[in-house]
Amino acid sequence: MDSNTIVIGGIIVLFCMTLYILNRRSEKKKEAQFLQPLNRLAEKDNSKILQYDIWNNSIIGTDNLINHVYFIKQLFDDATSQSIKLSDILKCRINEVGQTVTLASRTKGIKGNVIKTFDKVELVFINRDKNKPDVIAEFYNKQTGNPSLSGEFQMAEKWCKIVNDRIASFPK
Repeated sequence: MDSNTIVIGGIIVLFCMTLYILNRRSEKKKEAQFLQPLNRLAEKDNSKILQYDIWNNSIIGTDNLINHVYFIKQLFDDATSQSIKLSDILKCRINEVGQTVTLASRTKGIKGNVIKTFDKVELVFINRDKNKPDVIAEFYNKQTGNPSLSGEFQMAEKWCKIVNDRIASFPK
């Protein structure tokens, strides 16, 4: 191997590392910008966000002190924010709006594949007080967001479990 090959290889590695570092720095800056409104929302309740997730133009987070879940969804120039007090919530569930499609099979006797398509994925916080409406946090909407899911359903499952585990830990 000659010295020119080593120099060119070193330059390529250095270039790739620089691109990675710049990309990572940009992601961290974007994350900090997204986290700011969520922290401001939590500060209104004298709380601090300890666990959060960011996807597309949405962020959800929770604290461990006063048991609130905070949710912000940015849609174009409009942002909706919600503060959900978990002591007022009976349980949490996922609402999936979509349809199931069965694909026909060419082989006789073998059932076709079943595909589920999603139009909307929501996290529904069921209120303890039946006179109050349930709180809905929209994780995915085909009409207003991406045409295909990119982890929103798994994110909703994760947060449904987090919320239900937190509610179950409350003293009865």
